[in-house]
Amino acid sequence: MLQTKSPFRKCRKCLKRKHLDEFYDSQPHKCKECVKAYTNNRRLDLYEREKVLESDLRRSRTPERKAYAIEAQRKRRTRERQKYKARNAVNNAIRDGRIQRLPCEICSEKAQAHHEDYSKPFEIRWLCFKHHRELGHHQKVG
Repeated sequence: MLQTKSPFRKCRKCLKRKHLDEFYDSQPHKCKECVKAYTNNRRLDLYEREKVLESDLRRSRTPERKAYAIEAQRKRRTRERQKYKARNAVNNAIRDGRIQRLPCEICSEKAQAHHEDYSKPFEIRWLCFKHHRELGHHQKVG
């Protein structure tokens, strides 16, 4: 009798039965969810933090990674052309002294330029990183 391979596997970490698509090929015994949780916890662990940062730095300097980053940036600039032009216009104006970077309008910290509408590059709100993420991008910053 011919036995077919099951499309499911049990994760050794969470012990849940999951579809094969939910496992990385490089980590066949742990589901993607568990691998991500482990990686995030490891990055937060102060003891491991130095090792992780060193590893990230080494990896970012490889020729393959540099080529990937350059290509990703080129695609992003092509895909989000108006956003790229608006950012460039503001950065050039700051550099040339035509506009001045102001503090965050909410908390007075160092600010970033936030565009409500990229077709109007000089209509900006000055927001710190935290408030820019929360108000402009609806992300929670710790």
